[in-house]
Amino acid sequence: MSSIDFTIVGIYIVALVIVGLYFQRKASKGINSFFLGNRQIPWWVLGASGMASNLDVAGTMIIVAFIYAIGAKGFYIEIRGGVTLIMAFLMIFMGKWNRRAGVMTLAEWMEFRFGKGKQGNIARFIMAIAMILITIAMITYFAKGAGKFVGEFLGISPDLAAFLMIVIAMIYTVSSGLYGVVYTDLFQGFLIAFTIAYVCIFVFASGRFNIPDTFSVSVPLLDGGFQEIKTTAHSWTN
Repeated sequence: MSSIDFTIVGIYIVALVIVGLYFQRKASKGINSFFLGNRQIPWWVLGASGMASNLDVAGTMIIVAFIYAIGAKGFYIEIRGGVTLIMAFLMIFMGKWNRRAGVMTLAEWMEFRFGKGKQGNIARFIMAIAMILITIAMITYFAKGAGKFVGEFLGISPDLAAFLMIVIAMIYTVSSGLYGVVYTDLFQGFLIAFTIAYVCIFVFASGRFNIPDTFSVSVPLLDGGFQEIKTTAHSWTN
């Protein structure tokens, strides 16, 4: 990376922190403001945040690997097994229900659903433990993916890169709660959309999008190696 690249990365990181800190006063009004944005964040901001949050580096690398290995049909694996279907069902069938329930966490939702008796308490306890384990797993997954990606470009170890990303995210998350998370996601969402549009237009307009009639791809094996597979442009794009 050249000096201009490092400058762009630095400006991006500083902008994220500034956006997060800007909403610190709003988030400090109470626990409801910190964790739920006082339930007044516009729907389109929440939608953009959901889009940006689920376009993580680790998932993007997996999708690219699928497409590289088995062609365009590899994208359908992500649609089936990723969060696409889950988000669609939440939006259509459960969005209003979840918002009107007045709960703050999934554990509280269990109590709301099953009552405050023995069954509700057991369900709430199980959900609390499950969410702790799931959160640890997801943070590890995101951190490892981001660490490998950022470390490769900055020329530092993946662990150090992951640590730096976690620290940056903690700064605006701890200071401004959901406000910081959502509006930094909105900022990143605009950057993602702009970058996708720019890259697609540049590639297709430049005429560099040419796939040979026959070529080889490599797929990973369980022993850590790779297997070379010959394919055709027709098979790879259909």
